[in-house]
Amino acid sequence: MGILIGIFSAKGGVGKSILAVNLAASLADALKQSTALIDLNPGLGCTDLLLDLKSKKSWGDLKGVMGELTEEHINLAVSIHPTGLNLLTSPTSIAAGTNLDHQEIRSLLAVFRKKYDYVLLDTSTGLEAIANLVYSLVDFRLIVLTPDGPTLRATSRYLESKTQNKGRAGLVINQFTPAAAITPKEIKKYLKINILSVLPMDPASVWKNVSYGSPCVLQKRSKLGKSIRQLSIALLRISAGPNHADKD
Repeated sequence: MGILIGIFSAKGGVGKSILAVNLAASLADALKQSTALIDLNPGLGCTDLLLDLKSKKSWGDLKGVMGELTEEHINLAVSIHPTGLNLLTSPTSIAAGTNLDHQEIRSLLAVFRKKYDYVLLDTSTGLEAIANLVYSLVDFRLIVLTPDGPTLRATSRYLESKTQNKGRAGLVINQFTPAAAITPKEIKKYLKINILSVLPMDPASVWKNVSYGSPCVLQKRSKLGKSIRQLSIALLRISAGPNHADKD
């Protein structure tokens, strides 16, 4: 059975979708894992742009068959990136009724877990209903934040609202520079959760990813891409171990 990894953040602007796209691309390309990425940001998702994919269908097209969902339905709905990554995009509408309910998302994840080695879920920011639901269902939770006071406080309050085992969660500090006012050691002490990765500030490769859909992990000179590839290797090791993300 595949591993479900949710990508979460307490506030926007921390690079959550960039991380989700690049981590999924690294697992598929460099590590040759059967990998899918599901965009769970209805109307606001951008993973297709970040991968330069034109998706004709989304998980909104699967709502009518969720009760009998099969791998064949999935094959018809996903878009395939040159890395081999399979992407299931979000609906373009933000109208009421475009979200997935509890049973629908359970059905969706059950089929994806059976079909792929790794399934990454890019969720909505904060405490939106769909993100809360996914948080309770995934095997691993990556909590993305930047090293600044407002984000740290928001992340603390976000984590306080969660009752699930924090041992299955890890922090990813994004946009870090040596001049940051808050160090990774201070962040870990304050939030009391293991740090899985500290990602460097890399404006040039991020701009290329955002503007042209070229993932950082596929850019040979990208410092950010290199760090995310290392994170993908760490996740493979963690998922094979008995104690998951609760070790230093």
